[in-house]
Amino acid sequence: MPAALKVKFQHDAAILWQHYQASTCAVERRRFQVLALLAEGRPSAEVLAITRYSVPGYVDPVHRYHEHGLEGLQDRRHRNSGAPTLLSDAEVLLLAQTIRADDAQEIVWSGVQVQAWIKTTLGKDLYLSRGYEFLDAILFSPQTARPRHVAADDAAREDFKKTRSQPFSRQLKRIMTTLNSGVWTNTDSA
Repeated sequence: MPAALKVKFQHDAAILWQHYQASTCAVERRRFQVLALLAEGRPSAEVLAITRYSVPGYVDPVHRYHEHGLEGLQDRRHRNSGAPTLLSDAEVLLLAQTIRADDAQEIVWSGVQVQAWIKTTLGKDLYLSRGYEFLDAILFSPQTARPRHVAADDAAREDFKKTRSQPFSRQLKRIMTTLNSGVWTNTDSA
């Protein structure tokens, strides 16, 4: 058991319990719970037994509270928007329109062609797997019919078909909605 932590409370237990009750994030709730129990004057061993935290998990909220107050107990992962997108909305739409134009002429694109097009047209480097992801995201994939057995059961084949494994990213959902609505059209020739 750790020695009793010296906590310099800026708030009383009632305020900490209010934050505990108001929080919808499990991580934040656990942090507020630790401090509320300590603010009530409970010993460290009892707080560890109630929260089932390990010693580092018990000490971390206290250090966060000392450094940043109540703000330090919040789970900052919710504010992380992630890495910037590789292509802007306009660039993805230009790619989609180019592929759709070629598809109308029965030209089939591959991930290698997407990778080369992005490098030459947009001047951006792209891993090959991302080229296939862009093809999949704009609903184009080089598919050919598989050979069928003479005694194949069409109903069983339909039941077996796989669905998309990865959901669209938020950017690609927004772009596909715009592209399919016909609002965005490219009047420039690339």
